[in-house]
Amino acid sequence: MMFLAATPGVAYAEAPPPFTKTRPPFAIQITALAGEGLRFNNPYRLSTVLGSDAESVSRTAFYVDFGAAALFGDPRSFLHGIAVRTSVAVEGVAQTVLTPSYQLFRRFGPTAAWARLGTPILLSATPSWGLEGALGGAIFVRAGFGIMAELVFDTIFGAGTRASQITTYPIASAQLGFVFHFEVLP
Repeated sequence: MMFLAATPGVAYAEAPPPFTKTRPPFAIQITALAGEGLRFNNPYRLSTVLGSDAESVSRTAFYVDFGAAALFGDPRSFLHGIAVRTSVAVEGVAQTVLTPSYQLFRRFGPTAAWARLGTPILLSATPSWGLEGALGGAIFVRAGFGIMAELVFDTIFGAGTRASQITTYPIASAQLGFVFHFEVLP
């Protein structure tokens, strides 16, 4: 398609298609959340047991989670990249978890959805590691500022007990918070 100038006989060249520059578009995300979960293996008989006996499901410590992500791709489609989250327990035993992960993100107008796959690394109390999957969504109340929710599923490979040398801790958590999503176009 040619765009004609106000002067007859003078034409402008076609506009280049979007996102064809040498630098791909990317987005930066900053998140702040608070959450709590359920632990489905309780070998230490924690005090917040929810079932009928000491080995039942127990409540995890309330925690805060701060994160950042760098995502690449066309903002009208799927973005993908890396995310790093840090979770800190604010009650009970002091515990800090660092989780590097892969994130797939998609914006749908004023809403967004994403999935994360990562490896949580327990830095304190007892160092350990595990596997994590998360599904989340956000409603953006202002251009790049939104309210978010995330469901997180972890399996942590923890310290052994007398009954088992390697113990796994399946955990399901829910967290609520805020997301700042800033798109950088070429």
